[in-house]
Amino acid sequence: MLRDSLNTRGFHVGVRFAPSAVFDKAKRQDFQFKLSQGFDWRRQEFGDTTWVLASPQSEGDPRSHTKLSLQPDVLNFEEFFPVSTLDMFLDNLKLALQGVAEVFGPRVILGSGSMIRMTLQAPGGDARVFLGKRCLHLDEQLGPIGRPVHALGLRLMLPPVDSGGQPTWQGEIKIESLVEDVRQVFVELDAKWGTPVAWSPDAIAERVKAAHEFATEKVVKFLEQFEGM
Repeated sequence: MLRDSLNTRGFHVGVRFAPSAVFDKAKRQDFQFKLSQGFDWRRQEFGDTTWVLASPQSEGDPRSHTKLSLQPDVLNFEEFFPVSTLDMFLDNLKLALQGVAEVFGPRVILGSGSMIRMTLQAPGGDARVFLGKRCLHLDEQLGPIGRPVHALGLRLMLPPVDSGGQPTWQGEIKIESLVEDVRQVFVELDAKWGTPVAWSPDAIAERVKAAHEFATEKVVKFLEQFEGM
């Protein structure tokens, strides 16, 4: 079953905030101190306009690592090839947001984005066949290209919709055969909220949970329609 083979490849969160952070030596020291609480950063880079903290994971995929990057008005917190659960990621996200807030005092979330990346085992063992023939009904139609197709997929754009007075989001969904392993279907949901709200780590975490639920439920349900075809 598609759902049983789901594997998360990345959690990615971006937040635009105001007022802008001012980078100086004193703030850097405060930032290093606050963000060291609860994290074991192995790499630290402090440029004029970008500060980066990163740490590889000791288990799981060799590419697994956590990364926080901060610019004067943008924070990104990401976990690549995560070894932990969504709940653990959210706990770490809120811890990082609280640390940044204590140092720089942001008051408004101008906008935020939540990207979920995952893979699923393709029914039949070949994602190109599953997507091309079952989902897109392409067969002889690829003939005019005159070349083998190593990867294919589809892209869906979702406009913001009324959600009962709650901040709406718009999204982009990519569903593709995974180039590095054609047995896998790659799914990426990139959800963006553009409605400003008061600074709140909990509000950002709720947006991440909404994106994750949509990806793992709605998008997977869409693909499940084609399993038996």
